[in-house]
Amino acid sequence: MSVRTTIEITGAKQNNLKNTSVEIPRDKMTVITGVSGSGKSSLAFDVIYGEGQRRFLDSISTFAKSRISQLKKAKVDSVRGLSPVIAIEQKKSNNNPRSTVGTVTDINDYLRLLFSTAGIGQCPECGHPLKQMTAARIAEHISSLPKETVVELRAPVYKIYGEDYDFTFHNLREKGYKNLLVDGEPFSLAEKKELDETKSYHIELVIDRFTLKNDSYIQLTKTIEAAMPSLDEDIIIKVEVLSGNAPSGFYEGFGCPRHHFTLCEMQPFHFSFNTPNSACNTCLGAGLSYVVEPRFLVVAPEKSISKGALKNTVYNPSNKDSYRAVQLYSLSKAYNFSLDTPFHKLPNHIIDLLFYGTKGEPVKMLNPPFSTKTNWITGRERPFWGFVHELESWHKNYMRRTTTAEAYEPSFVKDCMIEKICPECNGARLKKQRLQVTVGGLNIDQLCKMQLPELCAFLETLEFEEENRDVVSTIIGEIKTRLRLLIDIGLYYISLSRRSDSISGGEMQRIKMSTQISSELMGMLYVMDEPSIGLHPRDSCRVIDTIKKLRDIGNTVIVVEHDMETIKSADHIIEIGPGPGIHGGNIVACGMAGDIMKEASSPTGRYLSGKAEIPVPKKRRNLGDLFLSIQGARENNLKNIDLDIPLGVFVCVTGVSGSGKSSLINEILYKQLKINMTGARIEAGEHDYLFGATHLNNVINIDQTPIGRNSKSNPATYIGLYDKIRELFAAQPEAVDRGYRALDFSLTHANGTRCEHCTGDGIIVTNLQFMADIETVCPVCKGMRFSGEELEIKYLGKSIADILDMTVEEALVFFKDHRYLHHKLKIMNELGLGYMCLGQSSTTLSGGEAQRVKLAYELAKIKKGAHNLYILDEPTTGLHLSDIQKLLDCLYKLVDIGHSVIVIEHHLDVIKSADYLIDLGPEGGSNGGYIVAEGTPEQVAKVEASHTGRYLRSVL
Repeated sequence: MSVRTTIEITGAKQNNLKNTSVEIPRDKMTVITGVSGSGKSSLAFDVIYGEGQRRFLDSISTFAKSRISQLKKAKVDSVRGLSPVIAIEQKKSNNNPRSTVGTVTDINDYLRLLFSTAGIGQCPECGHPLKQMTAARIAEHISSLPKETVVELRAPVYKIYGEDYDFTFHNLREKGYKNLLVDGEPFSLAEKKELDETKSYHIELVIDRFTLKNDSYIQLTKTIEAAMPSLDEDIIIKVEVLSGNAPSGFYEGFGCPRHHFTLCEMQPFHFSFNTPNSACNTCLGAGLSYVVEPRFLVVAPEKSISKGALKNTVYNPSNKDSYRAVQLYSLSKAYNFSLDTPFHKLPNHIIDLLFYGTKGEPVKMLNPPFSTKTNWITGRERPFWGFVHELESWHKNYMRRTTTAEAYEPSFVKDCMIEKICPECNGARLKKQRLQVTVGGLNIDQLCKMQLPELCAFLETLEFEEENRDVVSTIIGEIKTRLRLLIDIGLYYISLSRRSDSISGGEMQRIKMSTQISSELMGMLYVMDEPSIGLHPRDSCRVIDTIKKLRDIGNTVIVVEHDMETIKSADHIIEIGPGPGIHGGNIVACGMAGDIMKEASSPTGRYLSGKAEIPVPKKRRNLGDLFLSIQGARENNLKNIDLDIPLGVFVCVTGVSGSGKSSLINEILYKQLKINMTGARIEAGEHDYLFGATHLNNVINIDQTPIGRNSKSNPATYIGLYDKIRELFAAQPEAVDRGYRALDFSLTHANGTRCEHCTGDGIIVTNLQFMADIETVCPVCKGMRFSGEELEIKYLGKSIADILDMTVEEALVFFKDHRYLHHKLKIMNELGLGYMCLGQSSTTLSGGEAQRVKLAYELAKIKKGAHNLYILDEPTTGLHLSDIQKLLDCLYKLVDIGHSVIVIEHHLDVIKSADYLIDLGPEGGSNGGYIVAEGTPEQVAKVEASHTGRYLRSVL
């Protein structure tokens, strides 16, 4: 029997596929293309990946099945020739703030292993280098001292950032310790003693004290081993010889000769920010923590403090006998300012004093003349901690008091806070002692913040002692292999510490591709979803080369793609169509690029052959007098740039991946405009000033996040069609007679007209052990989602269920006489969404479809006379060239009625259609962040230093 050379699919009926049968060659690179919504993903992911994954899960043990959610069987007659299958999708990874590039690629695991194996510590007092010692070696070295020598083991204690000494001592008591040395003096935790919070102390914890005997070695070893996990910092121990001086040379090669600290043996988990004992105390390893933002404490800067400039929860002027009234009156007398001066006219040093306190300096509390009774703090001398520090302290108390902090924490505290880089670890996520351990002079956070080529070069320079050279060289070899794969695939500009939720879908897909290449598996089937997303034309060849590498080591690669370069590079092309939705689901053409071009009914073939193209606009719009001006932009890799963005035109921001486009537009421009217009509780990226916001009425970011979170959310509800449709049905004579309201026709309203058996879902989900959840059509409503009686109510002969099942195209004809509905449906149809059902669950929409639904919503509600700024980040995701023309027509419409549009894009057909380009670069990462070129596409095309300009020349 010969080995099967193709994957044979027979009778695929998934979603809109029309009983499709096709053969896909094995060990080749096959591209599945077609217009948006034609059925590409249904064939590649639902049928091929779905069946391959389901069959693999069917073959595993019952024990393993019980721990893995099983998959549904695809609607297909047969699929033959499948291999174990891996999907590399462009979905963003989870939003866990602890997830980074390093953790996703497993490189962090190897780095932690490197530091625990070869890391050199530092004495916390003087920085003297310390080598790791096992508990047995420390005990053995101490046991070499003469008998009857008294030895004390200690550990440094640090006050926890933002907390008082009492909280630090409480933690030590809980671990069973009671003896401290404070500035060299004995201090018992069993006694109720307090330390002055305004002073800094040198504190050491006494772990144990020994008088050396013949059998001390075992006891010493056990004490050190027990102390290491129970101490908070747990990697540094101080060995102090109390009776007489230690023999000369005792600390040489063992610890710090001057301060007597020794570094204990380290484990990889000591460098994991997901381990509570290693994570920073303030941010708990997230790198970010909630801090009070002073601007949220001032509600009326034009008023004085005594007239209500501050939030009532910070200071209520009507409560004249409060301790806060005493504090503020006493501060005004001590620092010579008036509580009746408008807040915005107070000097900066006074505002700083109010927010951040007297820095420990005591202030005598005076009784205000306006008070009716004497407050308990009157006459005492007390430092003022400042509104910011007090609120942060309250927040921490609430967080400590309950595990469900959100439920009990007063909203007035959280209302004043935003998430910022952790002030204790400065984003490093680890405790201070972990960051004092270095390899080659740098700590683990410094390595993770390097760009990948820089990190690779640094690892090349490292040299190690002979005793651990073999182990370390193996670890470094593994790290370098993975780094080079990421660099080769075009991700040279990222760092290992970059958060996963800040990475685009395309970048995450390429990270997963590099992981698969490093596994060096063969005989696999890889299914990819638009790997060219987010890539500059200069870098797309790198991804094509990577895909070919996967193919060449003996794998089958199936790519869903619209990019012409990728299509031309394929060994085999399958086009599905010819149209979207109900007009698609058929195989239009198969074969090489030449075969596709010859097929008359192939939309892709027409663009490949040049018979169809997106034309260059005959005339660019002239720039007006209105600009948005950003000064001193320096977020991430931006190099303190100044930029004027023209308003009233179509602006495209371009540049290679990682050049700073999203930092400039999404982090600085959008967030600062949002803050200026709505006072949003967010923090904009680093910059000096933003001018020109007054020219705009609103700023709208049309991104690719889902339009709804549950199965009942759909395009009709998002666009605003469903409200009107419900009103039409509630107005029908029969509905009036039965007393129905518009609300009763909602899928989310209980006891209305929806089917209560399936609660308006139309399906019943049955959970089965060891098998996929089974979805069956609701036996009561037969999938109509409404109860039988209500379906008797008709509008122009159609029930409400019939209307939700209509496509946009069908509804456009049906509601041709209803001006409001026809207007909104027409816009959706013009955007290429004619194939979409009005009641399609929003959870099934792709990112590109969700973005176009949002765009349709904005286009449908625009008013003349308003001037809005619309920001779109890579709107061509998931769009065929024929759909890109429809998108451009809609963007032109926005600009022509007086709005401004800014698009971040790599697609040359969008770039050449813009009125004005801003090209960032010249490279990604640390070599980017500059403005390389500005002007019309023709002007940018002439700039030699611009990579975008070089590729533009070929399409202009």
